[in-house]
Amino acid sequence: MAFQKSFTLRSGAQGNYSRLITYRVDRMTREAVGLFSLFVDSTAAHASKDSLTPWIAKLRVTGDAFDAYFSSAALDADTMANFYRAAKAEPMISDFGSDLFSDAQDV
Repeated sequence: MAFQKSFTLRSGAQGNYSRLITYRVDRMTREAVGLFSLFVDSTAAHASKDSLTPWIAKLRVTGDAFDAYFSSAALDADTMANFYRAAKAEPMISDFGSDLFSDAQDV
């Protein structure tokens, strides 16, 4: 799973492939955190080349939103898929705005 959407970093570097690189789900505190990195393209990402930036966006889901995506009662038990679903709908922490993945293509 990944997102395809073009971004230009402050350095001028451009990439169009973002994917979840690390995440943590804590059911005790009802908090999930995921970091997304930007790669030049899917070929670079799948060839294990370095990302253009350590992370382009951070997703932090808590409370009722956590329950919708990550609780044992959530519709889908696929944790990574739920991170991608949440990244399209929930506010992100990023220089590109809180809705940067809302219109990204799933790939």
